[in-house]
Amino acid sequence: MLRRLISIKMTSVTDSRALFGQLAGHDVEISAFELQKILNRVVVKRDDIKTNGFSLVTCRNMINLLDKDGTGKLGVVEFKILWTKIEKFLDLYKERDVDQSGCMSASEMRLAVEAAGFSLNNPLHQIIVARYSESDLSIDFDNFVGSLIRLELMFKTFKTLDKDDSGQIELGFLEWLSVAML
Repeated sequence: MLRRLISIKMTSVTDSRALFGQLAGHDVEISAFELQKILNRVVVKRDDIKTNGFSLVTCRNMINLLDKDGTGKLGVVEFKILWTKIEKFLDLYKERDVDQSGCMSASEMRLAVEAAGFSLNNPLHQIIVARYSESDLSIDFDNFVGSLIRLELMFKTFKTLDKDDSGQIELGFLEWLSVAML
């Protein structure tokens, strides 16, 4: 079943539902632990990207981004959306890995973040590299995906809180804690 996950692109709803049914188990949803197990079995088969696998933090953030019903798990539709995102991130990662090292340099990361649609200033790019890079300043696939998921979560949260579309929000202490705990 995992070989099938590696070899197919989940483009049709029927394919993704059948695959999801095989992977989700008895509760018909995927938890962060199940997602981590599934994704890590897939990425270890790849030799074109460097990664130690997806961290539980990255998997939790993926679920937080897409969990519409608050269960802390992904249903079939949410899983399909996530899989499409991961495929897009993989393409972006490989396209921007100019030296084909299997990981991103700080400059490659900047270009990839911008290509993903995030306009950030220099200090924010530096924060992302500092937070998501290894000691040699390289960014592996897990950290790349983790950074894009985190950015998407933060942008989505800000947009939700910016009720009048002013580009400004005001947060009380508990609201700030909620945002900071994302």
